[in-house]
Amino acid sequence: MGKLDGKNVVITGAAGGMGQTASRMFCGEGARVLGADLNGAAGKELEATLKGEGLDFRFAEVDVTSAASISALAETAKAEFGAVDVLYNNAGIIMGKPILETSEEEWAFVERINSKSIFLATKAFVPLMSGRKGSIINVSSIGGVVAFENMGAYGAAKAAAAHFSRVAAVEFAPDIRVNAICPGVVDTSMPRNFTKEMSNRDEIFETWNHEHLTGRLGRPEEVVSLALWLASDEAGFMTGAVINVDGGYSTR
Repeated sequence: MGKLDGKNVVITGAAGGMGQTASRMFCGEGARVLGADLNGAAGKELEATLKGEGLDFRFAEVDVTSAASISALAETAKAEFGAVDVLYNNAGIIMGKPILETSEEEWAFVERINSKSIFLATKAFVPLMSGRKGSIINVSSIGGVVAFENMGAYGAAKAAAAHFSRVAAVEFAPDIRVNAICPGVVDTSMPRNFTKEMSNRDEIFETWNHEHLTGRLGRPEEVVSLALWLASDEAGFMTGAVINVDGGYSTR
């Protein structure tokens, strides 16, 4: 028996490093998963791989910043599943830039993906979760809790995601639980792509390792394991929480 046997799950950002791990682990716990991402090629490749392993996964190419695209995803979920038990808002991007050098367009772009997408998905999927004691898991960041230099747009959007989760938990109680998770730096393609053009890249990773009490970056499965628990019936008394899974970074 898996933790998520019989549950219908939607995961955004499914084709990224964290999303691929989440898709595999959620399926492995017995869930039927609909993964969404703007990267259609990577998503289709993931679908073929997971289906080849006998896992119940399907993919939809979606722009999470578009209300129309998210509504279409909800219609796909309704057609595939009938109803949804878990919404895992995992899609996100990172941008580092001093506040005074950040354009209005850059600010809006980061906000659309890291915050507005959660709002749009919540509006679209809550009607499909009614009466099922469902769970919404929103990915914020330790960057939405701790102030990082040159991360104004990112930090503001991730802080918004965390607080939105609290408000949503109040509005949808007691039927739907809503929680946010705040990862520290996790070793995926996102931080590696973010730093690839930086001349002091190795020094940055060494600093990140040191700043986590664990002495290392997080692994995707360590974050997804928390999301799995929040999605499961074992977490039935957990809602409105904003949980740091950051290797102790925020304690410094």
